[in-house]
Amino acid sequence: MDCTANEHIIEEILSFSRKLGRSPLFKGDILFSEPMAPRTTMRVGGNAVALAVPYDAESAVYAACAACMADVPIFVLGGGSNIIVSDRGLAALVISLEKLSGIEYKDGFLCVGSGAKFDLITEFCAKNCLKGLSAFAGLPGTAGGAAYMNARCYGVSFSDLMESVSYVNLDEIFDEKQSLSDFSLANLLKVYHNNGGGWDYKQSPFQSFSSLVLSVQFRVEPLDRNEGNEGLIRSQNEGFIEDRRGKGHFAAPSAGSVFKNDRRFGKPSGQLVDEAGLKGLVVGGAQIAPWHGNFIINNGSATAGDIKSLVEKAQAAVKERTGFTLEPEVIFV
Repeated sequence: MDCTANEHIIEEILSFSRKLGRSPLFKGDILFSEPMAPRTTMRVGGNAVALAVPYDAESAVYAACAACMADVPIFVLGGGSNIIVSDRGLAALVISLEKLSGIEYKDGFLCVGSGAKFDLITEFCAKNCLKGLSAFAGLPGTAGGAAYMNARCYGVSFSDLMESVSYVNLDEIFDEKQSLSDFSLANLLKVYHNNGGGWDYKQSPFQSFSSLVLSVQFRVEPLDRNEGNEGLIRSQNEGFIEDRRGKGHFAAPSAGSVFKNDRRFGKPSGQLVDEAGLKGLVVGGAQIAPWHGNFIINNGSATAGDIKSLVEKAQAAVKERTGFTLEPEVIFV
């Protein structure tokens, strides 16, 4: 829903957000008419009517639950690395999980807040000689977003390393309209233990319902500090970062891979776009990267509309040439 929505909905969001900011159960900041472009890796999009930045998990869950109870639309924001925000903005309470960024290691498991970014996670692993997450070094996202999307890097899926996920099922709040007079995170918190079910390429169990991911627990391998292992892990991290840099991942603002790969097509999506002659195609300030057919970049003045137009042109050209329909990985909101 965008900011051209009717004034009644926008006023409801504003009124609710003001009340939320005054609630003793919410610790955090409430920002109004907040620009979304700087909060996404593509650097496009209009303003959010209101944006909440909870300081802790309890406040994040309270904000989401209270909004559900009040029929106020919400959008949960992680690292903003896989989304394209409408040029008209978001008529919703955006809940940013950026403060839920704690990282802790205990007994073979790394527990990470959903808002923790991968540069912090992989640096923590290097300092503490924890092996297992180097393939995600340089990924411009957060643990919660990667769990939701089942991110995949260099042949490793997030679900391959995940032990458990702490989350709240917001659909249950919608359905049951529970009272918040006795609000308790403990009563709402669920833990998903990874048994391999519900996962697939770029798919997770959390996409089947309205979920609020709070933390992720990984299996990692502790290595001896006295055998040069910090340097080894740091070198592995840097190797993956350099490989991403060499492929142009950091050359311009982007949202990462635009289309999912589909084994049935026989070739990666970027190759199909390239063979359709679209690498380098420009619409407005957006461009299909000259070096990679599955990247759309912002040359400085792109709009969400420009990006959507390029996505549609690529889909149409590949469809006409091969009969295959490319499925976007990026999410337009």
